[in-house]
Amino acid sequence: MNVVLNCQIGSKTLTVCVGEGQATYAFGPSGSPELSLTRPLGQVQATPWPGVGRSIWEDITFENVGTRYTAWISVDRMTEGFPTTGGVMVAQGEQKLADLDCKTGTAEVGVFAIADAMQAAGYCVDRATGTYAQHCPD
Repeated sequence: MNVVLNCQIGSKTLTVCVGEGQATYAFGPSGSPELSLTRPLGQVQATPWPGVGRSIWEDITFENVGTRYTAWISVDRMTEGFPTTGGVMVAQGEQKLADLDCKTGTAEVGVFAIADAMQAAGYCVDRATGTYAQHCPD
């Protein structure tokens, strides 16, 4: 498994990993998360970086009993040192429940970890929808 995001949010740790056809999400005290989800890549929604803009970014969404957890990463490619950020947005339907950012300086990110895992699992980027799909138009 490859790290997409590992960081501190308050006193808790957020860890998202991908690989071997699956994705994992864990949030809570270090070593004993309050919420841990593992899903096949076909059961998560991921948004690939479109290839433009100041930042390189990706996100991945896990669903659990009607609640969506969208973890995101960003690398500012225009700033010296390429600072990394990340976080998670939690929502039910159209209602945002929480939008939590990683503590400054704690975001360990795996740039293109999601893209690499999706490609290894046979997914491609559907440019028309801006998402990953199993079959993409030419």
